[in-house]
Amino acid sequence: MSPSWGAVRTSNWVRSARHGREKGMRRGLEFDRTRPSILYPKFLGDRGHPPIISRSLIPEILAHDGEGGLRSVLERHDAEALDLEVADSGTLLDLDHSDDYELALSLYGRGHPTPGECEQLWLMAGGTRHVMEHCQAVSRVARALCEAFNEQCKATPLDVGLVLGAALTHDIGKGTKRHEEAGAELLKRHGFHAAADVVRIHFDTALGPDDALLEKDIVFLADKLVRCHRPVPLEERYLEKVKQYAHEPGAKQAILGRLERARALMARFEDEAGDSAERLAREALS
Repeated sequence: MSPSWGAVRTSNWVRSARHGREKGMRRGLEFDRTRPSILYPKFLGDRGHPPIISRSLIPEILAHDGEGGLRSVLERHDAEALDLEVADSGTLLDLDHSDDYELALSLYGRGHPTPGECEQLWLMAGGTRHVMEHCQAVSRVARALCEAFNEQCKATPLDVGLVLGAALTHDIGKGTKRHEEAGAELLKRHGFHAAADVVRIHFDTALGPDDALLEKDIVFLADKLVRCHRPVPLEERYLEKVKQYAHEPGAKQAILGRLERARALMARFEDEAGDSAERLAREALS
């Protein structure tokens, strides 16, 4: 069952088609394997473009009188068509007017999914409702942290879109042995390389004293301030893990080491943002 994404969706977010990306290659491979007359990309239930058209339809297209455009020819072969789910909202983007084209140019090359693309990724991955709700909660906290940071650090603002896209998908690989690696590889396969880099390292932090706070640090901290879909104090989040894995040799020491690094990151955030991270998390999820 798909969760409601309205709280995190930004209306009218669109994305230009990513020609040459792995998704386009997979469409071609699917077309070659099944040999339908037409293969349509499909995003959140809607067919998009460009369709891949069999060469067998070329004579009919060339003989067409033009009435109704290409669509009228394709509609005659709808029974022979197949759909391929893609996590690319650009397949629904029109370029009929100059404003559409300018919008496409402004959005081209983003390395992270939009909220709509996150929803599609989860539908394709078949994630559980529990994990999806956790990611939604983390995204709300991450947005609050990012906005608080950007308010105080206007000269070096963080990318809210990247923070949201990574937060909404950070546990999409859950259920595998190294879920952060699996999630990162999934995002990478769909062309979301910047979000993949964040997801790959959300399990732990290695922020040095001279390192700048980045989007990855915001997503990491937000994740550690959410248990399931509710706010949790940082200390409590880690100490729960100590109890849970106390029987495993070396686990306690490793978890407490991660806690120390998380404390340092949170202190750094609060110093630069001028606000309490735990308070922001509680407010975001209230």
